[in-house]
Amino acid sequence: MDLQYALLLIGIVIVTVVAVTAFDKARVSRAPRDARSIRESGITIVGPEPRVEIPVTPLADPANKFLRTDAEITPRGKTRHEVLRQELKSLEEVATLPLNLAAGLRPRGFREPEPGREYAPDAKIDFVIHFPGTPLVSRNMALGIFKQHEYKLNKPRHLYGLRYQSNQWSDLELDPEKSEYEDLKIAIQIVDGKGPIDESELNIFIQLGLQLADALARPTRLPLTVEEGLAHAREIQQFCETYDVIASIHVAPGAEAVFPGRVIEMAARQIGMQFGPKNIFHMRNDLPLGGRYFFSMANQQETGRFDPQAWDTFTTPGLVLFMNVPCAHHPAVAFDKMVTAAKALSDILGGRMQDQDGHPLTDKGIAVIRHQIEEIGDKMEAFDIPAGSETALKLFNEDSAS
Repeated sequence: MDLQYALLLIGIVIVTVVAVTAFDKARVSRAPRDARSIRESGITIVGPEPRVEIPVTPLADPANKFLRTDAEITPRGKTRHEVLRQELKSLEEVATLPLNLAAGLRPRGFREPEPGREYAPDAKIDFVIHFPGTPLVSRNMALGIFKQHEYKLNKPRHLYGLRYQSNQWSDLELDPEKSEYEDLKIAIQIVDGKGPIDESELNIFIQLGLQLADALARPTRLPLTVEEGLAHAREIQQFCETYDVIASIHVAPGAEAVFPGRVIEMAARQIGMQFGPKNIFHMRNDLPLGGRYFFSMANQQETGRFDPQAWDTFTTPGLVLFMNVPCAHHPAVAFDKMVTAAKALSDILGGRMQDQDGHPLTDKGIAVIRHQIEEIGDKMEAFDIPAGSETALKLFNEDSAS
């Protein structure tokens, strides 16, 4: 008899688990599809904020991310007064930026909250689920539920809360354990370095949202349906493919056939570059805007790397300075810095500057590349994702390059 009761109990548990799982999947599969199913699931689609549509037109061959000196350019039509005003604006922004005293001292992947900074979803590139309501929710309770399920996701994701009393949004992972929140939001980045989010992962994310809402007894609000979210991801992916470009300058030996390693190392340090990640040299950006480097310098050979253990025996037939255009704040200014560095290296090493095809890099060629960079900056600004912004750094995966 005891065995029969035990088997009966096990059967009830299995049936219950299967039923709950099927119920969750049914909610996820029908929630975003149509208005009737949205109402039945308890999900509210609040709708996206209106935005200006900017046509995305490629500036370079997608198969070749490097800007070329032989590209066709059209006059930009800026007056000298407008150019000077833009340059003054850049100088003013740089002059008023606070110094980043911790630059270069933190290990990769280390995160700690910056005093006074608000951490919130990025509506431009995140799919967000909002959980308004009462009563207050503790950090450990909400984060515990989130952590039980977020491991199923591949794209970057975060749990944000509106802090009680401070009325400021923050990332729960960075908050003290005793924090409490009035509102909660979870967000997943719909495009990253691996491409756009797919329907399967977006549905898993919504399922996570439903589980969190059930546990907290709160309503669920979405800005978009799954179809709208996937369409927006494709739009952002096209934006990334269009503007994920690199500007480069090659420095080739003059009278000699190769550059000696020790001479390269000394010349790089003389112009302010530091040896670092990926075994190449970098010109560090210590300002809080833009990527961590203005530009970098690699060995022109296939691997691109230098061997720091063999400076006295290492040689290379050339060097290449390069910058990730969409990750630079005021990318044309960063390019000017790279041109200055390339000229200084050429003088120190007795080399000559070349373009990507090995032709002499003339002032005209430099102007053509700079024009393309300015155009990229203008179009990224018009798309409301400025070059070097935090959104751009997330999209173009700047952190993974170091």
